[in-house]
Amino acid sequence: METKLRLNPGEILKLTDHRNKGSLAETDIDFYAIVNESGTGVGSVEHTNRTSINGLKRSQHVIQRDNTGNVIVEERW
Repeated sequence: METKLRLNPGEILKLTDHRNKGSLAETDIDFYAIVNESGTGVGSVEHTNRTSINGLKRSQHVIQRDNTGNVIVEERW
């Protein structure tokens, strides 16, 4: 997932929240804060990982936002 994001040098991801969705918890949603070298939050990332119950196919979706809520990256694979 990190290869899909636009992170500046020195920025790291910190997991802030995780939840499951669906009757069989087939969807995992992770929320990350993007933190720079000085420890200041500069954005956020939402990563959704869904495993289909029929056929066990996996799909992922990532959204990267800056502090003002503007979408920087949105990709599905």
